[in-house]
Amino acid sequence: MCIYEDEYELSEEFDEKYRLKKCNSRKSMAALFVYRIIKAETTPTGKHLSQNEILNLLEEREEITLERKALSRILHTLQNSDLGICSSPRNGVWYDESEEWVA
Repeated sequence: MCIYEDEYELSEEFDEKYRLKKCNSRKSMAALFVYRIIKAETTPTGKHLSQNEILNLLEEREEITLERKALSRILHTLQNSDLGICSSPRNGVWYDESEEWVA
């Protein structure tokens, strides 16, 4: 047996262990889950959600644990994407259909 065969076997094992998976992890879908929660649970004139409430709902429903900073970045992205997500520091986060961009 030659030295190169051992190296080849090791590199194959290494590739198998550290190769990126081609499927989406649940955490990578967190922005979609946050959007769905806000859209289902809030109204423009009534109920708004705090970040802690969103984090709790994410953990209960989707079994995803996020840090508050990660959620803050997701909320900022959703607000800038014209999907109807609105927020204010005092009132929390809510979905407003009239703010949603329509093609």
